[in-house]
Parts: sequence; C-alpha cells; structure tokens
Amino acid sequence: MNQPHSQRMKIQRPAWMLFTILLSVIPLFAQDVPVPQPVAGAPNLFRLEGADPEEGHYIRLLLLQAAGTAPAEAPPRLTFECVENNGKRDLRLYVSFGGIKDMGFTPPFHPKPGVPYNPTQTNVKLDMQFEDYPTMKPYVESWRLMPNGELRYRDWGWHSPNLESIRFWLRMLDSHPGLSIVHEKPGPGDPGGVVFQTRPLLDELKKTAMCNP
Repeated sequence: MNQPHSQRMKIQRPAWMLFTILLSVIPLFAQDVPVPQPVAGAPNLFRLEGADPEEGHYIRLLLLQAAGTAPAEAPPRLTFECVENNGKRDLRLYVSFGGIKDMGFTPPFHPKPGVPYNPTQTNVKLDMQFEDYPTMKPYVESWRLMPNGELRYRDWGWHSPNLESIRFWLRMLDSHPGLSIVHEKPGPGDPGGVVFQTRPLLDELKKTAMCNP
C-alpha cells in the first residue's frame, strides 16, 4: 500500500536536512590556511615566519629603510631569509627599492612536467658600497628579479657569476655601520640608491638559531 504524501515527506526531510548541513560545513574545511603576517621587533625591523609545502620552515627578517614606517607604506627594505627543510638550512638575501607591499615568502622555481626551466629570469647588476669604506671600489653583483618585484642575490656557485657568498656579506656588514645599494647602470625607471643601517638586522639574525647553521 502506498504511503500518504505527507508521510513520505517526513521520511525524506532528515536526509535532505543532513545534506544541507554538509554543504554549509564543507566551505569551513576548504578555507585557506591563514597567511603569516609580519611582526614588528626593533625599530624598522619586522619578522615573518611560516611554512611552505615544498621549501619547509622559513623566517624572513625585513629591515625597512625608514624607522617607524609601517610595512603597508612599502619603503625600501633589505631582507635575510632563513629556510630549513629536512635538516638542511639555506640563507638568502633580498633587496627592494620601495613600492613592494608583498613581504611574503616566494618559493624558488621548481621544474615541473612541461616546464623544465624557469621561463622568466631577469638579472640585474647592483653596486654595493659599505659606509666608512668610501675609498674601496663598489662591489658589482648580480641579483635576480623575483615575481613580487624583490631582487634576490645570486649566491655564488656554478649557476651564478658572483664570487662572494652571502656569508661573506654578513662578515662585511658586521664590520661596517651601513650598506648602500644602487643600480650599476640606472635606467629611466630605476629608483635612486638606498642606504640601510644594518645593525638591528644583524643582531636579530644572530639571535635566530635557524639562521646560524
């Protein structure tokens, strides 16, 4: 004997309600993991820490050129980035001439099926001069343009024309109060030079165990 329509609706309603609840809950689990935000430390120094699925644990120490300036105003900055993955540590160096609000971690290019090589590689030569060392000829080094607009120092090795390692620059910075950086051959749209008083950055770097293999 067929059930009345009202009784069939009572039987079907719980299943429909359960389906509706599941649809409302799924987006909560699908939300992205919160993006790490920079935390202020010493004057004009910020720290950003997080994890990348491929690169592992990272810490970015960002020194803004102007003290008391908020990151949202995007002043020039000098950044040391420490990365640890499966017990191996790496140290990276970046510079921004200003106008770049993205302070986040940018993973290096990794070959993928159909894309064996990085399709966009722009290299820039920058002059580096240490304060209180004016008679010395500036170091001319190669830096690579990153997707967010930062320039990353090309650490020495077979893939780089630079002869000095980032550890070398750390020793140099430890002996001088500041560092100035400018384009070797400024183009029409290139900004002027930037100067960083690096002591707060070096002190924080030394206190960060992951940055000292």
